[in-house]
Amino acid sequence: MFAVRHALKPTLATRGTSLKAAFASIPLDLDHGTTPGVAVEEPGAFRIQTFNKISTKGLERFPKGQYSVSDSHNTSHAILLRSHKLSMDEVPMSCRAVARCGAGTNNVPVTEMTKAGVPVFNTPGANANAVKELVLAGLLLASRDITGGISHMKQLGTKGEQRERVEKDKALFGGRELTGKTLGVIGLGHIGSATARDAAALGMDVIGYDPGMTIESALKLPRETQILGGMKAVFAQADYISLNIPFINKSPEEGGTRGIIRYLPASKALGGLFLPIIEPNLGMHTNLAPPTSTITATPYVASL
Repeated sequence: MFAVRHALKPTLATRGTSLKAAFASIPLDLDHGTTPGVAVEEPGAFRIQTFNKISTKGLERFPKGQYSVSDSHNTSHAILLRSHKLSMDEVPMSCRAVARCGAGTNNVPVTEMTKAGVPVFNTPGANANAVKELVLAGLLLASRDITGGISHMKQLGTKGEQRERVEKDKALFGGRELTGKTLGVIGLGHIGSATARDAAALGMDVIGYDPGMTIESALKLPRETQILGGMKAVFAQADYISLNIPFINKSPEEGGTRGIIRYLPASKALGGLFLPIIEPNLGMHTNLAPPTSTITATPYVASL
């Protein structure tokens, strides 16, 4: 078993020195507690640091006695996190791996971790069903203005007018039905393909785009799904849009996703709703196309 080091730099942050130089001074046998003159803890269980609330069902897979899981370890062998934005100052020198409990790794300094020789893992598909259900809930909530109707009824209730106005005013929140409308799905991985399947079951026409779509994901799509040649083509035809992509801090021309919503053709009358479903920290909310009479921008209806 590994033992945790105490005597050297506590984190991977270099503060003026390169990672290569920092690691060059570390004896290879340090974690085994055999380096003379270096104080370490007694060999024992692998220590796993958590930065977010992780499902107990997942944590139970670590055998007790072999692993010690806690949110208070400061000399850990591995790190588990969800949405926490990890900094190098939080990564101890004893760390051997980082795992993101989700699809994206944009909240982990992957480049720096790679230089330090620490692998970063993700868990694509683990929460795909939960996110897909939130996508569908978002479609229904926004399309039928359900929250607007609830708010209206609460206001009427404060005036004691809800009984006499309920039938008359419900027409104000009729919205539009999803059946027969077109859903454009950008990103056809676990979440995107699941969303496409259930949207088709609701009677929607589904179009999509994913330059890196796998055969596995393609086989999960409804047979009627149309795969188009780019995002602009999807934006031009869709009534609803679901974005299932990570934040990559480059422009779309450079292969990134920063400011991607600017691709939305503002002159195109989508007939009611523009619904990006995004990951945390995707950053799109700062680049939204301005809402118009035909487009309702809802940048954070649901997310991973």
